[in-house]
Amino acid sequence: MAESARVTSIEALTEFRPALIRFGEEAQAALVSVGSNAAMLVETLRRERLPHWKREIRIRSEEAVRANTKLIQQTASESPRPSVDARKAYELAKRRVKEAEDKYEHTQRSIRALEKEIEQYRTAIQPMASIVRASVPKAVARIDRSVAALDAYTAAEHRPEEPETPAKTDTSEDTE
Repeated sequence: MAESARVTSIEALTEFRPALIRFGEEAQAALVSVGSNAAMLVETLRRERLPHWKREIRIRSEEAVRANTKLIQQTASESPRPSVDARKAYELAKRRVKEAEDKYEHTQRSIRALEKEIEQYRTAIQPMASIVRASVPKAVARIDRSVAALDAYTAAEHRPEEPETPAKTDTSEDTE
């Protein structure tokens, strides 16, 4: 026995079709967008933050050298009070250099970690991206075929039956 279907609205299928297409487009865009945003962040870190901290290391190192020079000069002059302030200034300058170096290293580690996470993300979403790329067009085609088949079925169902033409009778008479 053939399976039967209870179809109440062909229009529902035709209205669902654009929603499915929109879903496929939005899903693909979302999958690509997250990876792109993360890649842009890595690029920003490389292009802006690394050079910033490299510059800060240089500037702060120069400040530390100046503070050390001042400390040495004041120590040589044997004036006790100024050398305490000079020592504090030199210690502060060294801490600031260390801070800049730490932030530079932290930025480099962050870039490597983000790159690893981006690669893992791309690997993880690959199956979903493949499903969206392949299955949505197939589903849209299936909807199209179903709508066409249902339209053909309803058109045939509503077509008036053609009256049968009477069978041709032999009107020639037998002559013997």
